[in-house]
Amino acid sequence: MHSHDAVAPAPTEPRASRSNPASSQKLAPSQAPHDAHAAHSSERFRTKFWGSLTLTIVIVFTSPSVQHALGYSLLRIPGSEWLPALLGTVLFFYGGGVFFRGARTELSRRKPAMMTLISLGVGVSFLASLATTLGYFQVDVWWELATLLTLMLLGHWLEMNAITRARGSMTALAALLPDLAERVSGDLGVVPRSELRVGDFILVRPGSRVPVDGTVVDGT
Repeated sequence: MHSHDAVAPAPTEPRASRSNPASSQKLAPSQAPHDAHAAHSSERFRTKFWGSLTLTIVIVFTSPSVQHALGYSLLRIPGSEWLPALLGTVLFFYGGGVFFRGARTELSRRKPAMMTLISLGVGVSFLASLATTLGYFQVDVWWELATLLTLMLLGHWLEMNAITRARGSMTALAALLPDLAERVSGDLGVVPRSELRVGDFILVRPGSRVPVDGTVVDGT
């Protein structure tokens, strides 16, 4: 039951409506938090993305498999073969930490979701890369681990930007609602909008805004 025509030009007679405050309260961002990212911020992911991207560029161009595929060779110095592994490990803890903390929260709530899936993929990739460096495999995957982490950070940065904009829009929308309503059933009088309950009748005077969703029962 919705009466969005309440914002139209004022009618000649007052209107009464049966309120449904539960639906209007959904406009407040605090009533519908994005639990999966409650402790995250766009700035945090942006910082981690640019830091990870810098490390990823170095890891990719120093990777033996990438050098072989693109037909170039960097100057070899003692210990240079360990550079992708060293930077890859730094990147794993720097860029991957946020995903593992998110996965721990999801698993503690027994609700595995995206963070758990990303952590699983990143963790397996890290172990495979480490095993390759130690000589157990012959596949160079440090650059794949770096690329995966950087792309995941980019995706979550964009997602947090969208969430931040959505929260701002909902806050602005909630600010348009009047804080008070004139109740004409039960305890009569002007009451805070938060005290309205389903089944209450309120009076909407000409030119005023409707504080909650409802159904018009009298007036035009």
